[in-house]
Amino acid sequence: MAYILLLSHRNVFGIGEEVRMRQGEFALVSGAQGQEQLMEVLTNNLANVDTPGFKKDRVTFQTYMPHKELLVKKPETQPGTNLTPWGEFPDPWGMAGQDVPHSGVDRIHVRYSQGMIRQTGNPLDMAINGDGFFHVSTPKGDFLTRNGRFTMDETGGLVTHEGYQVLDQKGEPVKLPVGGKDLTIRVRADGSLFKGNQFVAKLGIYTPRDGVQSLSKIGEGLFQSGKIDPVAKPRVMDGGYETSNVNGTAEMVRMIQAMRAFQTHVQVMKAMNELTNRTVNDISIIA
Repeated sequence: MAYILLLSHRNVFGIGEEVRMRQGEFALVSGAQGQEQLMEVLTNNLANVDTPGFKKDRVTFQTYMPHKELLVKKPETQPGTNLTPWGEFPDPWGMAGQDVPHSGVDRIHVRYSQGMIRQTGNPLDMAINGDGFFHVSTPKGDFLTRNGRFTMDETGGLVTHEGYQVLDQKGEPVKLPVGGKDLTIRVRADGSLFKGNQFVAKLGIYTPRDGVQSLSKIGEGLFQSGKIDPVAKPRVMDGGYETSNVNGTAEMVRMIQAMRAFQTHVQVMKAMNELTNRTVNDISIIA
């Protein structure tokens, strides 16, 4: 709205004044837009504070200050249209042009720090202490997850609460024997599953070959990866699961900071709009 107002007065202001005000307004717009996107990420983190195995997201920003030698060619390092798990972010350059300083979301990072292990006493609840991911099969393909809240389906298959099959080290669905006298399910640190004294299967515990930063978060606690390698010495625990690594209090503090920053940007834009109106009125009186 402020930009439309500014264009309507381009015949009143000189070119230099118009450019300077345009730069200021679009710098503020890009900053407010970035804070709005940050609040969306923080909101999602808070919504998943109790989701087992959830990994929080972090937003990084980039500020661009134009230089004369870069005005002809669009620099590769500028923030702009960015495909992320949150979709396609708008490009401030498309609005403001290459001569306008601005900030924008650079990208969204997933923090893979381990959550706490919550003991439940349920033998089908499992957690990985340290590196590695469980391997699961879904209708859309095989993925990795840290969510170890498993259950057993009617056929004895070990599955997630969404019904996805848990895979063993050979990539086959894990099947638990149905019936029998000893119904106790145990898991060793290396991922070997036993029902009573009977060996059932060995869980597939994998890590992405190119590191966790190569993973793509696709929702439901699942991560897509390229090539994966088995973890040499996994540490699997039963009777509990890994919680979300989101600290609710810390996220609320960041949310408040982002909201205040957004409000500050909006207030300054309003002040600039009022200044524009006053300037137009003063010039009209002088004329």
